[in-house]
Amino acid sequence: MAERSKDQDHTPYAEHLDKSMVPQANDFIIQRHRPEPFDTPYHHHTSIEINYLRNCSMTYAFSDMEITLHPGRLSVFWGAAPHTVARVEGEGEITNIYLSLGQFVRWGLPTRLMESVLTGSVIVAEHTHLADQFLFDRLYLERDRKDEGWRRCHLDEIEARLRRFAMEAFTAHDISKKGFTNGNMSVLAVRHVEAMLRFISDHYTAQISVTQIAKSAHLSTSRARSLFREVMGVSIKQQLMRSRLSHARMLLAETNQKVATVAHESGFTTLSSFYDAFTKHYHMPPQRYRDSTKQATPNTLAVQP
Repeated sequence: MAERSKDQDHTPYAEHLDKSMVPQANDFIIQRHRPEPFDTPYHHHTSIEINYLRNCSMTYAFSDMEITLHPGRLSVFWGAAPHTVARVEGEGEITNIYLSLGQFVRWGLPTRLMESVLTGSVIVAEHTHLADQFLFDRLYLERDRKDEGWRRCHLDEIEARLRRFAMEAFTAHDISKKGFTNGNMSVLAVRHVEAMLRFISDHYTAQISVTQIAKSAHLSTSRARSLFREVMGVSIKQQLMRSRLSHARMLLAETNQKVATVAHESGFTTLSSFYDAFTKHYHMPPQRYRDSTKQATPNTLAVQP
């Protein structure tokens, strides 16, 4: 992706590479630009994509199916479906939010929305909401606030908006039969990975194995490993570790539990393995991380369990 200065608010769509659309665990990516038709073939990425258009309409092509997005109407889809921008009408802008598939699943959003997205539909709001304009403007303007407190606040706001979206009127455009394939990528593959992610989400604090995770999706261990990496971009063990570390980070920031208790309740068998994993991932030991969150939010009281 071309280098962009902080003062440049818009970037040509053609400069966006797939790798730039995959956020780190427990984070999101937000971009704003003037949409233009792709000058490249269909592409795909593993993130959940949330779009908000202003003063223009944009038509996505999914294989031989087209869906037109209109200004002011929120849309959500999983970017694993190969897609391209076919046409743009108007001189407006689009704001994109990219979430990891793991983050999207971990939120446990209402079933209607989850199943529609994960089985290959583009979800489009039937009505406009003025509040969306303010929400996307604020998230974009605050995009450089990357400390833990701000990131958690922004993710909470995105999650809340998706929960509200799930209860509102929306249309689900099914692209699974026409556009949701990419080599071995299929609707069945999506369901297998979804099953594994759900099993990890429900059991990561316990001592679960890759074999057990594979069985939850009715797959062999070798097939589960290759399919999971193909879709998620990380191994099953890495995703399991991410879930445990995310839980530990939450406990460190929001409770007064002893570090040893945090390690145990996050699924680590020994304190030393927890220290090693946490320090490697976050570049600081658990206690220092806890101290940094207290300094960043001095008026926030930790919850005593």
